[in-house]
Amino acid sequence: MTALVVKNFRAAEGRFNALGDFFKAVLGDTRAFAGCINVDVYTDESAASYTLVEEWVTFADHDKYVAWRTAQGDLDKTGGLLDGGIENGLTVYEWGNKTDI
Repeated sequence: MTALVVKNFRAAEGRFNALGDFFKAVLGDTRAFAGCINVDVYTDESAASYTLVEEWVTFADHDKYVAWRTAQGDLDKTGGLLDGGIENGLTVYEWGNKTDI
């Protein structure tokens, strides 16, 4: 089974391209992180948003990844690129475990 996490990042005004550059710089490390199966990125320039669809072996693996990113200070860096900072510019959905149904 895999755990699906969907994150929507809404860029601050004039920061859409900078947010994309940030993702280009860091997503290699995300994809190489233990427990990460896949990360796909979708953009909607008219809404100034990036949506990351992430597959993880377990939600615990994702939690370790978030703790690592937090310790690195990456959430603080991202917050300045988002509309309303991390608190308002990021929405995270944990969609549950993939099944064979």
